[in-house]
Amino acid sequence: MLANQPHWSGESAGAPSARVSMWGSTEVIEPLATNEPPIIGRYRTLGVLGAGGMGRVLLGSGPDGRFVAIKQIHPHLLDDSDFRARFAREVSISTRVSGAFTAAVVDFDIGENPWLASAFIAGVPLDRAVRDLGPLPVAALRMLASGLASALHSIHGAGLVHRDLKPANVILAADGPRVIDFGIAHAGESSAQLTETGAVVGSPAYMSPEQAMSGPVTAAGDVFSLGSLLVMAATGQSPFAATSAPYTLFNIVHSEPQLDAVPPELRELIGACLRKDPAARPTAAQILDYLGVLPVQAQPWPASIHAEIAEQSRFLVSLTSDPEATQIISSFAIPQASALPPDPARKRYRSRLTLALAVVTAVVITGTVGAVLLRGEEPAVRASPAAVLPSMAQLREIDACSWLPQALGASLPDDLVSGGQAEIAQWRWQQTSSWGCEGTSAAARITIEIGTATDGFTPTGAQTNGFAVQRSGSECLFGIDNGTATGRWGISLSTAERTTCALAEYALDRLAATIAAAPRRPAALRTLATLDPCALASDAEITAAGAAVPGSGVAHTCEWRGASTVRLTLAVPRREDLPTFLRKTFDVGDGVVFEELNAADAMTDCPRLYRFRDIGESYVEAVTVQVTRPTGQPDAGLCADTETVLKAIVGRLPR
Repeated sequence: MLANQPHWSGESAGAPSARVSMWGSTEVIEPLATNEPPIIGRYRTLGVLGAGGMGRVLLGSGPDGRFVAIKQIHPHLLDDSDFRARFAREVSISTRVSGAFTAAVVDFDIGENPWLASAFIAGVPLDRAVRDLGPLPVAALRMLASGLASALHSIHGAGLVHRDLKPANVILAADGPRVIDFGIAHAGESSAQLTETGAVVGSPAYMSPEQAMSGPVTAAGDVFSLGSLLVMAATGQSPFAATSAPYTLFNIVHSEPQLDAVPPELRELIGACLRKDPAARPTAAQILDYLGVLPVQAQPWPASIHAEIAEQSRFLVSLTSDPEATQIISSFAIPQASALPPDPARKRYRSRLTLALAVVTAVVITGTVGAVLLRGEEPAVRASPAAVLPSMAQLREIDACSWLPQALGASLPDDLVSGGQAEIAQWRWQQTSSWGCEGTSAAARITIEIGTATDGFTPTGAQTNGFAVQRSGSECLFGIDNGTATGRWGISLSTAERTTCALAEYALDRLAATIAAAPRRPAALRTLATLDPCALASDAEITAAGAAVPGSGVAHTCEWRGASTVRLTLAVPRREDLPTFLRKTFDVGDGVVFEELNAADAMTDCPRLYRFRDIGESYVEAVTVQVTRPTGQPDAGLCADTETVLKAIVGRLPR
């Protein structure tokens, strides 16, 4: 795995985009261009490990045979003083860190063409190890805790705070863990403005409470992150992760972690690390004292992890023994397959790398849709022709604000994000009132809605991953749907682009490619998002209100029409939006309280709202029922009908 990988690395247009881990992934080493120098400083370059908006990382070997990861700024940014300063700052921070459990800087040059070389570490990222093999055993957990505490002791001893300690930034090497990526680390005593005021910097599930609140982050924040990381390594789950970043941050600040699944031997230590008060947490040195001297182990991790590390080492040796040979990276527990021809439908985006020139090509079969993923072209799951959307019930289960950033990858192509950040981690993600997701970065915006009606969309004649692409009007609003003649529904995506719709097309491609593996909400989550609104009211209740059955609707609304119209809506509005139209409340018995919405005439329109649950301090899941009569037919019993239907629905909601 790439040691000290910069947090700005990721995919970008026109540049290879890959990282090496060879751990159940499709990540590969890409070749250098033929006009690039084969030597940087004293190091022979072997290929490209990763690239992003600011620069790239190369694999190199030194005169002594050691492998290094060499970071460079893109040539077109060399005249940008801000990028140079950022790179120089990372060099300065990285050279201050030493210790057995961090990736050492071995060389650098901040002159005309700056670069930074760090020790390349063959190992398995902790997040993938746990994902593929399950939680670590107690002995390995002790080794992990001790190694990471040693790394933090070195980092904090240098006057630094890491600020992004998470499983993806921990590598399980053959002799112990390594902490990597100091891209957002900062000096503990520094007051320099590195991010915009009030910005939350880091990875939500592993932040500390003070970091989640945009407060000062000290060494104690890294200790809290260590506690969260150890829970994940011990149980397979973050102690605070929720269905979206706002929920997660709320849990970090306000909820106590459930540690019942943590092995008893480490429960006390982890609980101390996760105290809300920074002053009450142990220091890295105190953690080491608590763990004591661990027995020496030739293989500190499960045997399958060491087997993968050995395979990586053999692969690296093969690169130096015959650097011109085409290599296939074997991936743990994933079979190899023959290459498929490129999909001609994906002609909008230029190929990142001609397969005939590839130094390394990885081919992986994905189990979700039986499709093949080729690295060497646009990375995407290839759906079969005439692809079919999941059912509406399955669409309701999708966690949109987990899926959209995940589908887009680490970084967007630079030419698609005019006015915004290319790095997905720098975007702000929040759910919409219908459990969709909206991402924003400066003037750039991407919004998806799941299970939305698409009857007003028209065919474009284009396809993406087997789905016919629809469009609404002349704006950048696209969709893929169930393909029926009437009652169409599916997934819509819109952007704030003014000239072209290139970002919208790119994002829709990514969603269509990954829909089969879209993240789902936890089955035990008490939410309205997964409910079928048309199933919440009985036929008798609807006909008693004057409407006809059956009803029709989409993901979160249902409407019954007849002499009256009954409309049921499930939504998750922002709390701040509710007071603008709330009028008064009604206690309808059994502890149920309804709220009146702003109605033009209570004799012809009587909407009522029931707050199902509060989500943190920002959102409210709510049910609204609206019974209407035809204009000119006032009915004093309208509100009674509305409240009768809504009260019956409330009794059927999850407990």
